[in-house]
Amino acid sequence: MREYYTQTLKNRAQPGDAWIESIRQQFPTETTLDEVLTKKLRNRSKTAEHKTDFSDLETRLFAYLKKATGQDDIIMENLHRLSGGASKEQFTFDLTWNQESGTRNSEKLILRMDPSESIVETHRLRESQMLDAMWGEVPVPKVHWTDPVGEDLGHPFLIAGFLEGTVQPEGGDKASGLGMFFEPSLRLDLKEQFVQYLAKIHTIDWRNKGLTSYDSPRDNHLEANEWSLGWWERVWHEDAVEAHPIVENAAAWLRENMQTVEKPVIVHGDYRSGNFMYSDDHQINAVLDWELSHIGDFHEDLSYTTCQILGTPMDDGSVLTSGLLSKNEFLDKYQQYSGNTVDPKRLFYFDVFSYYKVAVISVATSSRAAYGRKTHLDAMMNLLSGFGYTGVSALQRLLDQGS
Repeated sequence: MREYYTQTLKNRAQPGDAWIESIRQQFPTETTLDEVLTKKLRNRSKTAEHKTDFSDLETRLFAYLKKATGQDDIIMENLHRLSGGASKEQFTFDLTWNQESGTRNSEKLILRMDPSESIVETHRLRESQMLDAMWGEVPVPKVHWTDPVGEDLGHPFLIAGFLEGTVQPEGGDKASGLGMFFEPSLRLDLKEQFVQYLAKIHTIDWRNKGLTSYDSPRDNHLEANEWSLGWWERVWHEDAVEAHPIVENAAAWLRENMQTVEKPVIVHGDYRSGNFMYSDDHQINAVLDWELSHIGDFHEDLSYTTCQILGTPMDDGSVLTSGLLSKNEFLDKYQQYSGNTVDPKRLFYFDVFSYYKVAVISVATSSRAAYGRKTHLDAMMNLLSGFGYTGVSALQRLLDQGS
């Protein structure tokens, strides 16, 4: 039996029903986010280490696809596990099946499946619905099937079309996508598109997009920001392996300085290099990793995307947003394309929020997932834990500036 230094650490490692309920009440967030976070806690003490033996996956996936298509004559082949993917297990495979039009189609597909615990706990139905909402608006993979419960494969998953393209340019040299380097001509070709697509995301009428798994915050209300902060506060209190006063102070500052959101928009939540793909002719052909998307303040995306810790340091001492353009150029172009006016005070608030989120994910959740051996990338999770303390240092500087 493992011994714990404090009751709090024991509760986090072996959460009981009463403690889980107290966390839920203390940090309210969206309904489906509460669902996945609660499920994570209930599974934490009873789930074994994350297994990497997928010897039965092909059989189970084939059975699921026959059921999902309603066809016995499908052909599934070339199932391969992908490396990387810090939050999800990913596999590609080829599927041949009959279309509604009567034609027989072959397509390369991608399976995104939850590990036992992830660097971020998110809901596959939310991701699926958001990809459906973005289809035809910005370039995204087309979703074919989703199982948010995990009844068929043992873990929740979605299956979408596989898109060919480049995420990391040759010589980009960044496994995570953070701080990625693009050579100048490529940078010139991509930067306008990069800003335009974010502007487009923020101007889509989300209320008519079938986002039933997302709670709808009211206009001119605190709700959107309360839910966002509640999400990450809850994750910190569920996952932290040690107390940290700077992180706690940041949460208090964010709550005290919170403002209403005039017109909530779709927030991507992780819009940066590593999360978009481009074709050989330098056209962005996919915006990826929508699992952190929610409805909130557009400044949240702007601050996160321009966060220095996620940018690319240059030889002249400057930092390029996602390796493409300066922060000022990014913000100027964003205002031009979106019609939204950037409020410096709100932007600073979300600068603090972004570093707080980075600290929660890297210092708390990455350490917790690696410590419990509940992830397929425990080595990377340990690496991210160290990265997080750089974010905590920056967070302290911002808090000093905002005091």
